[in-house]
Amino acid sequence: MSPVFVLLFITLLMYCANLLALEQPWEWGHSVYLLGVLSFVIVYMLVYVSLYLGGIPHPKSELISPYRIIIQLYWLCAFFGLVLSLYKIYAFGYNGNYGSVLLALRIANTWEHQPSYGAQHFALFALCLSLYYAQQKRALPCLVAALIYLTSAFSMAERTSMMFIFVAVGYTAINEGWIRLKGLLLSLAVLIGLFIIVAVGTGKTGGDKGYDFILLYLGYAVTAFSQWTEGKDYLGCADLVFGKFIDLMSLGLYSCPPLDLGLTDKDFNVLTYAASPYLFGGLPAVIICMAIVGAFFAILRVFAVKRKGYYLAILSCFMYALIMMFYAWQFSLTTYLYLMAILFPLFAGRFLHPSGQKISP
Repeated sequence: MSPVFVLLFITLLMYCANLLALEQPWEWGHSVYLLGVLSFVIVYMLVYVSLYLGGIPHPKSELISPYRIIIQLYWLCAFFGLVLSLYKIYAFGYNGNYGSVLLALRIANTWEHQPSYGAQHFALFALCLSLYYAQQKRALPCLVAALIYLTSAFSMAERTSMMFIFVAVGYTAINEGWIRLKGLLLSLAVLIGLFIIVAVGTGKTGGDKGYDFILLYLGYAVTAFSQWTEGKDYLGCADLVFGKFIDLMSLGLYSCPPLDLGLTDKDFNVLTYAASPYLFGGLPAVIICMAIVGAFFAILRVFAVKRKGYYLAILSCFMYALIMMFYAWQFSLTTYLYLMAILFPLFAGRFLHPSGQKISP
């Protein structure tokens, strides 16, 4: 499935939710958002066509397939992360004093900054295993690994972490052809159900607050982007776009004061992907950043179709950031660095092998 199709579909869905369901007016932020999307699409297609016509050189060497000990070690790390997640749920959720396990976990993770004991890092091994088995079309171990990762996400009461596994594994399964429309709709229903459970459990919705949070979650961010960032371009710094990467590249020498837009706990603080590059460098930064992202996805897409394995797994992970453009800038998460390192041993024997498939943009 082409990233361009996914991006355009999510953009259309967001604008329908914003303009039709929520009845919000068209503001300047809507135009800025679309210009970034247009930049992505144009550069993606140009790079894709160039790579398609030029071709991808075949690998000159082959690497050994992963040893069984690697798979066993990954399962050990995954189950260790499961134990840590369950302990965190018990210690900060079940024994919490907030009347709700999920609310207690959310407060412990977001406000009190309680230790996670590395549970989320070990859970990444489970995520990588689920992607590995998804490519092998082995549903049971894929499901077990995914549930381990979901337990870690539950221990943080984070909906975005839950969405990550659904997007990554779902995109792999669709590309491998072992999930059809019925399976896709079922996965979407389960994800929405989890969202509702977490939202009600953390007090985000339900009761007097109603259940329209999904529409707000999907569609209101572009309006909030217009309200909170208009006239505030060039006020940010590079970490808005590059995140922790800028610290790594500068060896910790780069620093800048945190940006305060005046948002309070009661304000809608989700501002779409466009907020980060816009606050970093205005409209030019939005267009340039999305052009670079478009080129990156085009290169990764061609390699994923040609050689699958490692490249498809990495692309599946980055699809989360592409889908979450309606929510926030998610392209600079350090999670991707961890995943690139953890995934490599699993696909070391396959990721260089061309599949011989035709490429669709």
